[in-house]
Amino acid sequence: MEWSASRTGLINPVAIFDPVELEGTSVSRASVHNISIVENLELNIGDTICVYKANMIIPQIAENLTRSGNLKIPKQCPVCGQKTEIRSENNAKVLFCKNPNCQAKKIKSFTLFVSRDAMNIEGLSEATLEKLVDLGIVKEPADLFHLSRYKDMIISMEGFGEKSYENLITAVENVREIEMYRFLYSLGIPNIGISNAKLICREFDNDFSKIRAATQEELTEIAGVGAVIAEAFYQFFHDKTKNEITDHLLKEITFRQEEKVSKPQKLSGKIFVITGSLEKYTNRKELKDFIESLGGKVTGSVTGKTNYLINNHAASASAKNKKAKELGVEIITEEQFQKMIETDEN
Repeated sequence: MEWSASRTGLINPVAIFDPVELEGTSVSRASVHNISIVENLELNIGDTICVYKANMIIPQIAENLTRSGNLKIPKQCPVCGQKTEIRSENNAKVLFCKNPNCQAKKIKSFTLFVSRDAMNIEGLSEATLEKLVDLGIVKEPADLFHLSRYKDMIISMEGFGEKSYENLITAVENVREIEMYRFLYSLGIPNIGISNAKLICREFDNDFSKIRAATQEELTEIAGVGAVIAEAFYQFFHDKTKNEITDHLLKEITFRQEEKVSKPQKLSGKIFVITGSLEKYTNRKELKDFIESLGGKVTGSVTGKTNYLINNHAASASAKNKKAKELGVEIITEEQFQKMIETDEN
């Protein structure tokens, strides 16, 4: 079992096993998600397990055949070595690193900040970020906009040179103008994904002062934003340190003027989940982008707030299909989805 630290301090258990062929690929790792699942499966090193791919994508443990139990839960963070603690979240036991200055939290936060859906700083890998943090060059995200102060140090880093340095500076300068929703996502607010960020920015007319001053009540009134997300968002912008970090970034960037939506927002307030293979769209991202362009939201899991599950195989026994049927969520095919759009247009 490998324990993987995240930017939030959560330490996730990951099962490592002999490679097996699943859905045409070799798989040797599966996230176990939390300690409660470890306990329910009675996992321990050396157990024999059955694995599968949820929705033909995500490796999961279906069953533990030997159930020897008693897996040791680490008392120290695998990254910083400081004490861990077990907490209860959403009725599940989870492991956290107690150290607020854990290096993993910094690196993972910076990795999210520069990622494609966030600030999209090309060529700035996690390995390079680790080097910059270790050298003391980057202590907070705004420091990335001042790398030119450390030219000699960066050029002397392993694997770097004059050309690599110039490319890095260019990549950083290219993102000084950014869409507001991407900036909001880049801040790493717990539970805020790119779709939530878009919804929130749209709701407050891309006015960042209104966004950061939003109350929990205002946030929960947005279709697709629940109490958990609203509380995390509110707490983030009521944290002195987080606000200072945000203010430092706002001095470095400007927001790109959003184009006015040309398509009618006929899916406004509707929440979709997409699963299974697609026929009429290249991939899920293309369909997701189309739904969002019409004001809808796409989430990763079926809940009581979901309006439609798009699945071309309505009779499949997938977990999402089962959940949708349990909750009375309508399951539609791509063709039905397109007819629904066309009907709304007429």
